[in-house]
Amino acid sequence: MSKSDWEEFDGDASLLSAAVPWGPEDSQVFRLAQLALLLEAADLERAPVRSIDRLGFYDFFSANPFVVTAGEDERDAADRLTLRLAGFSDRQLSYASTGQRFVSRRRRLQHDLARLVAYGLVRIDNQGYGLTTPGRELAAGLTSIYAQAYREAAAVVLRRLKRLSDRQLTQSAENWLGRSWLLIDLFDDVAETTPRTRQYRGSHRGRQ
Repeated sequence: MSKSDWEEFDGDASLLSAAVPWGPEDSQVFRLAQLALLLEAADLERAPVRSIDRLGFYDFFSANPFVVTAGEDERDAADRLTLRLAGFSDRQLSYASTGQRFVSRRRRLQHDLARLVAYGLVRIDNQGYGLTTPGRELAAGLTSIYAQAYREAAAVVLRRLKRLSDRQLTQSAENWLGRSWLLIDLFDDVAETTPRTRQYRGSHRGRQ
């Protein structure tokens, strides 16, 4: 996939608005672009992404930010206003069956992340997951209205979640999604994409 392919996708709003029998999340290009934007936001918000589990939570809640901001305090109200001004709506049909959508999205994440690594856009090291220089350039070039709105949503979500420990984050997700959804085995082999380069490479070679 070349940079021009991404630019064509980002500039062609008809891909998102055309009457098709599937949603944008069914498009791999769309999901890869979102992941690039998310990792860009994580860098700006100084929110390290040290595990694929944390990346999965960040990814899902950034695309569904009203799940996180449903409380009644002033911060929730202020963040909901920010999201609405950015163009997000808490009445969208896509917010139905949130738990099922979480599982579906997480099952795609491992493959999508592997594609970004293969393209040289994402690195995996002892610090976790992050954009390479070409990845940062690519993310910066995504300038559609949706891309700008997604950046706002990711910033709201990351500011809330980055200070939570892994255990606190899982507990919060249980409250938002329901515990039953988090008991499902989401990945066949999480260790394969955990930032432990030696283990990852050995597991990968063993499956070839």
